[in-house]
Amino acid sequence: MKATVLESCHSTWIFDTDRKRFRRVLKDIEVGHHAVSTQWRNYFALQVDPGEETFTVILLADHSRMIRSWRHTQDCVQCGGHVTEELSLKDIRHAVSV
Repeated sequence: MKATVLESCHSTWIFDTDRKRFRRVLKDIEVGHHAVSTQWRNYFALQVDPGEETFTVILLADHSRMIRSWRHTQDCVQCGGHVTEELSLKDIRHAVSV
């Protein structure tokens, strides 16, 4: 699987660019020693704005449904710069395989 991984303040976003699907792994939430993730969800396109640290997940080809978020940075304006915990490769592999 070819994957793009983006970190936001509350989630790790995993985009399966081959199958055009994504899921989020929620930070600081575990069940049975595993990170909690959403179901895979289809998307039409991913737009990343490097100058603004934002990204947009376009869900439908007509652009009528979108999700906008921002990438977490060390001096993050969105969450006040609080450092969030990164996921291990093991957690990401588990989220991708589920």
